[in-house]
Parts: sequence; structure tokens; C-alpha cells
Amino acid sequence: MRRLLIGLIIVSLVASLFLGFGSISFAQKMPNPSQYNTPLDYQRATGKRISKFNEAPMLAELVKQGKLPPVEKRLPSEPLVIVPVEEVGQYGGTARVFSNSLTGYGEGENLIGFEGIVKLGPDGASVVPNIAKSWRYTDGGKTLTINLRKGIKWSDGVPFTADDILFWWEDVILNDELTPVKPRTWAPGGKLMTVEKVDDYTIRLRFAIPHPFAILYLAHGWGAQGAFYYPKHYSKNFHPKYVPLEELNKKAKAEGFDNWWQLFGKYNSFFGGGGANVEPGTPTLQAFMVARKGTDVIIAERNPYYWKIDIAGNQLPYIDRIQVNVVTTTEMMNMKAVAGEADYACMQTTLENYTLYKENEKKGNYRVLMWQRVQGTDVAYQLNLTYTDDLVLRNIFRDVRFRRALSLAINRDEINQALYYGMATPRQACPIPTSPYFEERFANAYIKYDPQEANRLLDEMGLKRAPDGYRLRPDGKRLEITLEFYQTETPKRQTTEMVVKYWDAIGIKVAVKEVTGELQSTRVMANKMQMSLWHADRCGFLFPLEPFWWVPMRYQWEVNWCPLWGQWYTTGGKAGEEPPKDVKKLIDLWEKMKVTISEKERIRLGKEILKSNAENLWTIGTVGLAPHPVIVRSNLRNVPEKAFYGWDTLWNYPYNPCQFFFKQK
Repeated sequence: MRRLLIGLIIVSLVASLFLGFGSISFAQKMPNPSQYNTPLDYQRATGKRISKFNEAPMLAELVKQGKLPPVEKRLPSEPLVIVPVEEVGQYGGTARVFSNSLTGYGEGENLIGFEGIVKLGPDGASVVPNIAKSWRYTDGGKTLTINLRKGIKWSDGVPFTADDILFWWEDVILNDELTPVKPRTWAPGGKLMTVEKVDDYTIRLRFAIPHPFAILYLAHGWGAQGAFYYPKHYSKNFHPKYVPLEELNKKAKAEGFDNWWQLFGKYNSFFGGGGANVEPGTPTLQAFMVARKGTDVIIAERNPYYWKIDIAGNQLPYIDRIQVNVVTTTEMMNMKAVAGEADYACMQTTLENYTLYKENEKKGNYRVLMWQRVQGTDVAYQLNLTYTDDLVLRNIFRDVRFRRALSLAINRDEINQALYYGMATPRQACPIPTSPYFEERFANAYIKYDPQEANRLLDEMGLKRAPDGYRLRPDGKRLEITLEFYQTETPKRQTTEMVVKYWDAIGIKVAVKEVTGELQSTRVMANKMQMSLWHADRCGFLFPLEPFWWVPMRYQWEVNWCPLWGQWYTTGGKAGEEPPKDVKKLIDLWEKMKVTISEKERIRLGKEILKSNAENLWTIGTVGLAPHPVIVRSNLRNVPEKAFYGWDTLWNYPYNPCQFFFKQK
């Protein structure tokens, strides 16, 4: 009761802060459209012609010195036109951000962004042009032809062509030492696709069966550098097809490696950490390139060959450089942001610290924007339905009445008030409301706080109470469950402290054990965890691609509700445990989704999967749709006020961070 009272007091304080929030924040909504495919498209839509190109003063000076060609020769023939959120920006400035690791940009990843073949639109659902100017499916969805934007250049000035995609496929994916396990993403129907270079700016992907998901994959992480294309002219220097193996192995040993492919990995780690793993000067298509790395700092400078412009013909990005200072902990990152030492912070900010952020807003010279996280639920509890160390316990888990009882015993409204200031939404794990797969019944299934009904279901199961109030298993032992979890990102620890008390009230004894991420992975994949949890992402754009909260299609550390079923699916039945009929139906529904060209039919199939979860509660949700605080320097402009935030959107990838700028007085 004391905890709840404190929570309610905090809620009232936060509510008063929120009343003044609108007058403090000046950022705008994303424009619609947020981009035009070419300058000609912009002219046709607006009647305004982009007659000349402009560049940053630091680049103009290099042109004057003869170190760079003119901006007209650095841009592609048809650059992508970005529409600024507020206004055409001003060049200059260094964005200061923080990271807790030298192997990643940390908060800087949100400013550097990703550059995929295609990309997500600001709605978090549509697919829009990017590196590819256009694409088309033919042959009933079995052939995807991608037309690349002509004239894009790497950051060192070398042209980007279809050869860079071909290198990824032929020299990385098809090389058994670099890729011993081939990606299922590009093997629909169990057969690897073929990749054909039609000409320098056209690639054709051929599949054994229809693969409508291919363009969706390319709009997310699967379409970025290191995941679909490489700078061939650079990467081939570390590959035995282009350099004698003896020479490569000699270089590898000189750098402390045993094999050439380890050397290749060091110099070609493009995707992880937003590209910060690579050596300074490594070619990129991103707005910024790694220029310098020290023991506690990463400096990324503007890419002089970046291939996007604004509506006034200004080559982007506006910001000159990004300075990533490395600190030891996420707590230190938060403290630096509150002290006004960060120009942008969002990856490690939490709603729990919202009052702290607001109280220091004026002093720190920043503003706090509230974006919406795309987690369907912040904490999703997972009973291990394939647990084999205790079959009595497993049988209890598999009884849907038990899962429904656990859900009904949770007071989600109290959690929302105490931990989220009433700004989240009680719900099960299901897609967010903007998803075409969403229905309210999926979110509302068994979320009403009803401990009386929960007790009735447990009584109906024959789980009698002992004199101490705890329930007994059919074998006479006390019903005890060990819940192991790894604390990060969402308030898992705080939520679980409350939920365990709710379950204790209905006679279910749950012992909580907090573990490391490494141990979480080891124990889940060894099928040793009785119960675990994670936050349910993949509830936005990624739902049809990775529905592993509802379909046993993944065998990884975060999926504890069905490790052996997931292992059975991913190994083609060679390992794990064959799922029961009703669970195999979920797999069949998803397999049909993967080959269905009609979006309407895919949505129907997806809703069948979600209907099953609403009935069976394969995972048990708590609250979701929570706001996420984003700290932005007061004069850092063109940052949208309202946006989605999370892995489903690749953080702020849809919002064109290349058009963020520092407004000068």
C-alpha cells in the first residue's frame, strides 16, 4: 500500500508537469510526404524546381582546395529529396552524444541512422524508396527486380553499383567460411535464392516460391550495409578470391587472428553498433563516416558523397560531425544528458526518470519529447511449455486455465499507475493499434483484474491450497515456479516485484532470480528455464516477419515459451520436440502468410494467429504502448514531436535524422 501511495503521489507531480509540456516543446509532426523520390517528382508535386545544389562550408573549402569534386559531381543523377520537419536547416555544429561501449555509436546510432535498399516510412508501416529508386515483383511473386538509384557513391567517391550487392551474395553469403549457416530469410521454400546482375543499376532476385516478405526484410535491418551490400572495392582486400590466401593468413596472424575470415570480420563489421565497429575511413553510404576512434571517443564526420538533398537543393546532412563520448554505465549516460552535456539522448532514457528530465529541462537547455514505444507489452511473461525437467510442472503450464488464471490475477491498472504514471495501456502482447493486424479483442483478452475468477480456475484444475495458503501440485508437492530474467530496457524488475505479489495472493509461489544476459541465453536455449520474460517487440512493422511471441518459429534466448518447439521448426524436425496439433497450426498459418501475395489475405492469416494467442495466452502481457522520453538540445531542430520508437522502426530510422540541424541565433 505504501508503494502504491508513493506511486500515486508521483503521478500527480508528473501530471502537473505534463500540463505545461505543450508550451515547452516546439518540434513538429513529420511532413507528409516526408520525401520525394527525385527532384523531378518534387517539382511535379509542388511546382517548385530545384535549380542548383548547395553544400556545407567545410566541403566547399575542400572543393576550393581541389581535394573534392564539386557537389554536382558528388551527388547521384537523381538524389533523394528529404522534406524537413520544420524548416530548411543550417549547416554546421557537432552533435554530442554518449555510448557505454566503444564497439557502438550508442545514442549516436540514432543520428547516424541506417541506409537500406528501401526504408520504412514515418508511419512505421509503409515501404518507401531509398538506395533503390523502384522495385517490382513478377512471376507470381517469385522474382523481385530492384532498380538502384544511379550515381550514388561511397564516402570515398567510388560508385555504388550492383556489384556491391553481388559481392555480398557471392563472396560473403555463398562463402562457407564466412557464412557456414545460410540465411533462411533468403531461402524461401528451403532453397537459396539466386541473385542476378542485370546491369550496373539493376539486380534481380529469384525465389523458388513466392516471397512477398522480401521487400519488407529489405526495408528493415536485412537491407542495410553488411546485411545486403558491401563496398566491394574495399572488402575484396580481405577476401581470398581477390587476395592470395597465404597473404591474407599472414595478415591475420599479424593482427592476432588464426584465420583470414576473422580478419575479414574485423574490417567489415558494418551493421553492428550502427557501423561504429569499422576502422576509420571505411567506406559507407550513411550520412556520417567514422573518422577517428580513441579509447573513450568516436568521431564521425559528414559523408562528402551523401546522396540526399533537401527541398532547397542543399546536400545533407546539415550537422558537420558527431562526437560519441564513451562512459562506463547507462546511469552515467542519463546523468550526462540531465546535466546538458548531450545534444540528443534516447536509447538509454527511461520513463522512470521522466520527472528528473523535466525538472532539469531549463537548466540543461534541452526539451523532452515523448515518443511512443512500439512494444506491444513492456513485460511479457513466458511459461516454458516445453520444459522437460519436471513433467508435472510442464503439464500445469500447458493447461490454458493456468495461464488464464495468472493473467487475470495481474492488476494492470495498478502497474500502469505506479510505474507508468497512467500513460501506458493494459494489454496482452499483440500488434500496436496502427498495425493492420490489430484488433482490440487481441489486446483485451483476459486482462481484467479478477482474482476471484483466477482462483476459480485454479480450483477447477484441482490445485488445492495447503494450510499455508499455497497451492499443491497433483503429486502433492507445493506448486513453486522459478522465474529467471535479465533486466534491461523496460521496467522488468519493478513490474515483476508487483506481479509476484499478485500471484502469491492466488496461492502461486514464484521465486524470482535475476540473471545476466549470457546466462539467460544459455539457460533458455538449454530448455532449463521454467519461466522467463522479455519485452514484446515485433508488434509493429516486424509482426509478420518475426511473430515469435505467437508462433514457435524462433530458437533464441528471448523466446522461452517454446524452446523445443522453436528448435524443432528451425532445424526442420532434426532436433527439439514436435509441437502439438494446435501449435503446428500456427506454424502452418505463418508459412501461408510468407507466400501469400495478397496483403488482405496475409492480414486475415495473421489475425488467425493472434486470435489463437487471445484464446491460449502463449505469452502473458502486462501493459504496453508506453511513451518514451527523448532528450533533445533546445536548438536541435527538425526532430519530430510525435514518433514511434523501438526496434520495429530501427529506432528513428524513418524520421530522416540527416535533416536534424542546430539552429543558430
